[in-house]
Amino acid sequence: MLPLIRYHWSYYTKSYRYLAPLIAYVGLLLFIYTISPNPVLESYAFSSVWLFVVSAWIAWGLSDLEPETQQAVTALHAGSAGAYYASKLLLMAAIGLLLTAFAVLYPALTGKLERWPTRVEWLAAASVHTAQSLLGTGIALWFTERGFGRSAASLPALIGVIVLSLASASAVAQLPEGMAFVRWLLPPAGILSEVLTGLEQGSAWTAAGASLYAFAYAGLLCGGFVVRAAGKKF
Repeated sequence: MLPLIRYHWSYYTKSYRYLAPLIAYVGLLLFIYTISPNPVLESYAFSSVWLFVVSAWIAWGLSDLEPETQQAVTALHAGSAGAYYASKLLLMAAIGLLLTAFAVLYPALTGKLERWPTRVEWLAAASVHTAQSLLGTGIALWFTERGFGRSAASLPALIGVIVLSLASASAVAQLPEGMAFVRWLLPPAGILSEVLTGLEQGSAWTAAGASLYAFAYAGLLCGGFVVRAAGKKF
């Protein structure tokens, strides 16, 4: 699995597709923190949302990077299509962890926050950022060629789902009261952001529960994609 991950990493970095999302991610966070001090939880809520968007961007660009014939050859050398796609997914998760570490550590270590985060805030920020990264990755995978098919509508559809995920509260507010459960069927990116922002008034267990729900949701998305993609012929 490690040689496969190194192969994907080498292919991805040589394509320079990483530059745009990386510059956008780091650049916006650096710009936001030029003014300090910043509130702890609100800052982490914003960076987690931005990580959700950028993770989807990275996954969408990385998944279909190789030509289809080369994907088939690489999957053959990997031993199975499942191992091929699982290794790509692990690379995306590793990139998400690196971006999470930057978003959580940078503002605190450079004095950009109004105070030093508490232990609970550290844990909540790290878990929410990680969950947001996996959610963005899992959503984007289903709008790639192996998940959505070759269609010009894949990118607009992906953007639409991302917007709905982040605006789930306001979107569901327009529905009848009996349909409020629809919010929990959408990817919980907006829910995670709200929970992190309200951590001071709420409970750490609420943040933990929301994160676990998001991890489970992302796991279903990512696992389902690997099964679907591995089952399709090249």
